[in-house]
Amino acid sequence: MSAFLTREERSAVRRTLTLLSIDRAGFLRSVAAGTLTLFCTVGLAAVSAWLIARASQLPLVATLALATTSVRAFGASKPVFRYFRQVAGHRVALYGMSNLRYEAYARLADAPIGAVASIRRGDILARTGRDVTAVGDLVVRALEPIAVAVASSLVSVGIVACFSPLSAAALAACLLASCLLGPLPAMRGARLAERSQVEDRAELAALSLTMLESASELRVSGRLSAMEESARRAERRIFANRDAAARPTAYAGAVDALALGAATVAAILIGSAELAAGSLAPVELAIIALTPLAAFEATQPLGQAAIQLVRSAAAGERILALLDTASGEPIGESASRAAETPDPERRGQGRTPAADGRPDSRGRGHSAAPGLHARSLTVGWPDGPVVAGPFDIDVPRGGTLAVVGPSGIGKTTLLYTLAGLIRPRSGHVRLDGREVCDIPREEVSSTLVLTAEDAHVFATTVLENLRVARPDVTEEEAVELLDRAGLGGWLGDLPEGVHTLLGADATTMSGGERRRLLFARALASPADYLLLDEPAEHLDSDTADALVADLLAAGKAPRERERTVVLVTHRLTPLWQADRVILLSEEDGRVRVAAAGKHEELANLIPDYRWSLRQEL
Repeated sequence: MSAFLTREERSAVRRTLTLLSIDRAGFLRSVAAGTLTLFCTVGLAAVSAWLIARASQLPLVATLALATTSVRAFGASKPVFRYFRQVAGHRVALYGMSNLRYEAYARLADAPIGAVASIRRGDILARTGRDVTAVGDLVVRALEPIAVAVASSLVSVGIVACFSPLSAAALAACLLASCLLGPLPAMRGARLAERSQVEDRAELAALSLTMLESASELRVSGRLSAMEESARRAERRIFANRDAAARPTAYAGAVDALALGAATVAAILIGSAELAAGSLAPVELAIIALTPLAAFEATQPLGQAAIQLVRSAAAGERILALLDTASGEPIGESASRAAETPDPERRGQGRTPAADGRPDSRGRGHSAAPGLHARSLTVGWPDGPVVAGPFDIDVPRGGTLAVVGPSGIGKTTLLYTLAGLIRPRSGHVRLDGREVCDIPREEVSSTLVLTAEDAHVFATTVLENLRVARPDVTEEEAVELLDRAGLGGWLGDLPEGVHTLLGADATTMSGGERRRLLFARALASPADYLLLDEPAEHLDSDTADALVADLLAAGKAPRERERTVVLVTHRLTPLWQADRVILLSEEDGRVRVAAAGKHEELANLIPDYRWSLRQEL
């Protein structure tokens, strides 16, 4: 393989094969079945040649019985072995693709949000979809055909060598030429075309997804036609590259045909000379002349296998780039880069104020009490400017906090930072006394759950959508959760209850029902901290106020376990139930806390808050 692939391609193939976790025993079974399939082909040709030549000598019929039975056996066995080859090979490939997709999803799920946000959604779709399939095809369309070709070629050469070693040497030389002179140029010629095609397919997928999801916005902005033209150009490049890749494949087929002809002619010439010398029987001449016709069936797929190697290597490089981007800096390495340069008062102490509760240089200490606490926190997206802060926020266990302010001011960024999905630009966020970015992602997820504004509703049953948060949710628990989320009546109208299938991304639900289903999913999680981003966005006033009120009441009802709720919203009317409200505003180009306190206090003391509240009435 090293003679055919570049160093980068070899590295990508090795790494992706490791991620595929190929079942070696299954792969060997596939190769064995493929070898037996071609052995039946070669055996059928050799025995048929012997039978035809021997029958021309008019022997007793009994002397032909074994050959006749063998021909039938080879003919009947060939499709059986081919079936087992297909089953075994595709089983290995499909399991490998499943492993690779799982690894990709797992790394994306644990990746820092900034790393994932830097990749276009259509590109992620292409890499986890078509590219993973291309890597899986490496098994059944490249590695297996190559292994089968080598094994069956050795069998063919061995059969011919039993009758004429010189003819066997000529056959081996022609088979070797077919294995090298065809695939090697085909691979080199197809490399640029195939690698460019991978990029173009990814671009087409990204453009198509953008046009499907944002057609209205693109049409209003006048950019839809330009994007459609970009998609057409990408599609034309794909077809052009596909045609370019087909030419070297045809060249490989021509080389294979020439090698077959050369092997057959060489067998006839060498066999005729040996027949004249008396070292070869006439029947044996027929065998060595016709066996190459079947032997080259093994080398025919090698041209396509060579191109598949390039295609899979290019796809593997893209998948590995996705996984490496998703991995980024390990989650355990906190964003507390500010802690790497301690304040003068901290030098030489070996522990931070967060650990011992002593105040920092500003006279404020980090609370070690249970809850969600932020100190001197500034927030912003990775590689972007600081958009808000500094903040000092305290949400005790069981408390409720509402964050309000104008659109685009940084409320969502603050919420994602509190959840540990975005690293603080400076300052600290502590969850139950521990730096949230230092806690393993799995542990954070079991303690804190964030429901984004665009959280996905899957095209499956209501019950399975709730099990996204906790896999062991029972039907009875699902009914109770939906009732608590205000969906009891809706559930009663469903034809199959919690087993009713929902459309992709809740297309069969109203906006309010979708939001409440996401609320029920949040309640289903084992987390004690619920962080919700704009849960009432795009809902009518009454529905929005009722939903926000229910969210703030989560965990406070009798017999409910205590939950902490942090809520980002534009609705002010239901915030009388919140323990504390933070109002964000922009001053001197920086977003800060303009006011904080009870809902009633802000309504009485802050004119802007009072005015916004009146607009909702």
